[in-house]
Amino acid sequence: MDDVLPRPPASPHDEPLGTPEEFHQLMTELAADYAPRRFAICEEYGDRVDGRVYAWGVAFEEHAWLQTDDDSFTGRFANAPSAARMLGRTGRRLRLIWIDRPSTAYVTEEPDRPPRNEGHWRRRMS
Repeated sequence: MDDVLPRPPASPHDEPLGTPEEFHQLMTELAADYAPRRFAICEEYGDRVDGRVYAWGVAFEEHAWLQTDDDSFTGRFANAPSAARMLGRTGRRLRLIWIDRPSTAYVTEEPDRPPRNEGHWRRRMS
């Protein structure tokens, strides 16, 4: 993870951000604000006769990871909608279902696209 988000350089003039409890609360909020979104790709049988979860996924800022429910396939996609489109090419009737609401740290105009994090954690803390 350090190679994705480089650690800010330490400075002898850096002071702790609040008490240990306040810092823990800050980190808890940071994790909640920038958490990836979970999603499912559900398969429909017939005309709403039955259905199942075909795959589970996690949408990050720049990509999405997906694994089929039977563990037969794991993949990385540009985003969750592209995963649903790609898997739908098999002839299955699939739907993208977002499990988590968009984070308050994100802004998006595209409801089917995961929100994008334009900030860096260091800026968020200062």
